[in-house]
Amino acid sequence: MSSPRGGSRGMWQHYVTTSSPDVVLAERDSCHTWPMRIIEEAVIRDVVSVADARQAVHDAFCAFAAGGVIAPDEMAMKLDHGGELHVKGAYLGGDVIAFKSATGGFPGGGNSGFTAVLDAHTGAPVAILRDGGWLTEMRTAAASAVSALALARPEAARLAILGGGFQAAFQVAALRDAFALGSVAVWSRTPQTTERFAAENQAEPANSVAAAVADADIVICCTPSREPLVFASMLAPGTHVIAMGADMTGKRELAADVLDQAAVICVDSTNVTSRVGELQHAPDHVGRAIELGQVLVGTAPGRTSDQDLTVVDLCGLGIQDAAMAQLVMHRLPS
Repeated sequence: MSSPRGGSRGMWQHYVTTSSPDVVLAERDSCHTWPMRIIEEAVIRDVVSVADARQAVHDAFCAFAAGGVIAPDEMAMKLDHGGELHVKGAYLGGDVIAFKSATGGFPGGGNSGFTAVLDAHTGAPVAILRDGGWLTEMRTAAASAVSALALARPEAARLAILGGGFQAAFQVAALRDAFALGSVAVWSRTPQTTERFAAENQAEPANSVAAAVADADIVICCTPSREPLVFASMLAPGTHVIAMGADMTGKRELAADVLDQAAVICVDSTNVTSRVGELQHAPDHVGRAIELGQVLVGTAPGRTSDQDLTVVDLCGLGIQDAAMAQLVMHRLPS
């Protein structure tokens, strides 16, 4: 097969197909030959379960709290035609370094997300995980489940989801795997989306945010909102609120009084959430915030009462992407 770049001296000389059509090896045309696997989404889905993702993300947050990772800030750029590129990555120790490239808003749409995996000792690339964004969806939902297991009441059985997109469906699956949920309520901005999501995810449609979150034990906000959706007066005592839609300047899902009344304000990273998460709108609460990893390793207190309102703000970190990449590489057949 000719080089994708059109010449025998291009970077890729040829592809060597393995026994799986979704796993391809590429050889470099130089004296230094390294087989690099290109792993397709179908293979990745086969080797990663919801529980696997939750454990991997849990362990990554613990390592982050212990200071045992290298986690640079995200790189992001926006092009004139509206396309966006976001790159996140980390080194969690061990044999591989991983970074994720995610795009959005490009003409023609589609998700071209992938994760690159490098040998931590030589720097050579060892795999491209062409997951199309699936690993991001999984690790994002896994973080919510990790936070809920750490901060929600153990007997939590009623879930409310705000948002009706792909991530909302992953959130429902992740929370159902972690808790014995008795009910799921969903609200989205359009009734059609609410009804569709409810039918596809065995949920009950709600006609307002207040109706969805009333009496919920766990509330998950996964919308692109730039105005507060959830107010303290809507929430029952003891609710655990997960806000993960605010991940860039200007986005917001929680009213100020939710943070004012929270007994616990938890974040994935204070540095990140104070810039692009809910805390960008509440700088007075930055000093109160504790990080999820600190709760998991026991260096910061979590819930102390069944009546506590607990809030977690999750923007998404490169450590999660690296953890998912490590998981995939460890689960793949050699």
